[in-house]
Amino acid sequence: APTQRLVKTVAQQQRAEQAYRGGHPEQALADYQALVQQLPQNADFWFRLGNVYVRLQRPDDAVDAYQHVLRIEPGHAKAWHNLGIVRLRQAEAAFAQGAQHAAGIDAGLQRDSAAMAHGIAALGGAAPDAPASSTSAPPPPAAGRRP
Repeated sequence: APTQRLVKTVAQQQRAEQAYRGGHPEQALADYQALVQQLPQNADFWFRLGNVYVRLQRPDDAVDAYQHVLRIEPGHAKAWHNLGIVRLRQAEAAFAQGAQHAAGIDAGLQRDSAAMAHGIAALGGAAPDAPASSTSAPPPPAAGRRP
């Protein structure tokens, strides 16, 4: 009955949150995937699923989840924020790879790509708790629900 489904959903949500906070992203992933299947219009579950994908270093999946949030709730500021962080990380990685592959082949492209990668890394350095260099881990995405 509906009450049983609600109790199961709430229990699964609690397990997902505990797994996420407890550093068990694989379990959180399984729970949030189940929750978005049960309640596909719940922006919060999609948002948290995106955060789990970030922790699991699955940026393309995180982008998809954050975009899903924004289709449901276009004004979800934290989803916009996290989407921006993930896309910046992807851009930085792409430019760094471009610089690496241009080495010895195209000095101008190598220089330009490296400069772009460093410039994007510096953007992250301006945020609170951001790393001092591009070799450090980038700041985590915004967590939880917006106020």
